[in-house]
Amino acid sequence: MGTYLNPDNSKFQESINSDIYVDKTGLIRYTNSVLHTLQKNICVSRPRRFGKSMTANMLAAYYSRGCNSSDLFENTEIASKDSYAVHLNKYNVIHLDVSSFWDAYKDNVIKKIQEYIYDELKQVYGDQIDYTKMISAVLMSVYNISSIPFVIIIDEWDSVIRNGGNKTLVHNYLQFLHLLFKSEESKTFLALAYITGILPIKKIKDESALNNFREFTMLKSKQLTRYFGFTEDEVKKLCLTYDMDFESIKAWYNGYLIDGLHMYNPNSVVQAMLDHDYDFYWKNTSSFESINTFITMNYAGLKDDVLAMLSGDKIRVNVNTFQNDITTVASKDDALTALIHLGYLAYDANRKMAYMPNHEVSMALNLLQLQ
Repeated sequence: MGTYLNPDNSKFQESINSDIYVDKTGLIRYTNSVLHTLQKNICVSRPRRFGKSMTANMLAAYYSRGCNSSDLFENTEIASKDSYAVHLNKYNVIHLDVSSFWDAYKDNVIKKIQEYIYDELKQVYGDQIDYTKMISAVLMSVYNISSIPFVIIIDEWDSVIRNGGNKTLVHNYLQFLHLLFKSEESKTFLALAYITGILPIKKIKDESALNNFREFTMLKSKQLTRYFGFTEDEVKKLCLTYDMDFESIKAWYNGYLIDGLHMYNPNSVVQAMLDHDYDFYWKNTSSFESINTFITMNYAGLKDDVLAMLSGDKIRVNVNTFQNDITTVASKDDALTALIHLGYLAYDANRKMAYMPNHEVSMALNLLQLQ
């Protein structure tokens, strides 16, 4: 049991222990279904505070050999499924939060990630492994010794991409991920890759490092939509439990229509229930500040469009030109699409239009003193 290699289940235990816990273990049924398949590489992109870390901790608790999580999952949705016992705590898990490494190490982030993983591998395998080799070869050696495949879970995988102005560093980081997820060795040792971020995978020359991932985004999440955020039924149940007015909660926190499902910001809903109050809980983020300039400068009429959406209008947007990088916004469509991925706008896929999702987001944009 380590911090990064085969972690315990304490992080997921905290979620279950919380005053409000909404069961999202149905996600595990899907991840179990793609283990050891060509669909085993999963990338989920969501705004901050949309439950990405909770689900990553849940998957680590379920797959990690470093703990026994049978009690945690006993009364959950996944426990009734046929695949549940087959995969429970049966894998070598590597679980990383890249944002914490980025905050601490910046330019040598790749070296430090590798060092921390190797340090914990040495505690288990000692000198049986040649740690001078590239990481894919090291993990392959562990697999050859143990015959136990790896599940690799990376939260905030895009921290280096979003914050790294150093093109060489970004290139090297993507090559590091290539070794983990697309090398010849990974075809053998890797059972599942699950990465989360704020933005979808960046479209650059090095994209081949991650082009084998299936993406689930704010634009389209297919069958996984309901596992990130709260569904309307889940919110209605919470309103009954906490004696809150559903229509008020809906006005404040609803608005994200993804693949036909109305999704609510889970962090804001939880805070509203616990405080028994309707308020602005989702603060502006650093990601939003990087495109604030385009709005305040009325970039290609963007400010006027935002003001129109604040008044209830919908604005047509082409989401296909965005390069999934908020530092290289090249058009108004790019800026609007970035706002959709960051959660500040919602997207009507049928009409190809962006709109203001709810009162909470309207308050956030009004704080920019647009009016």
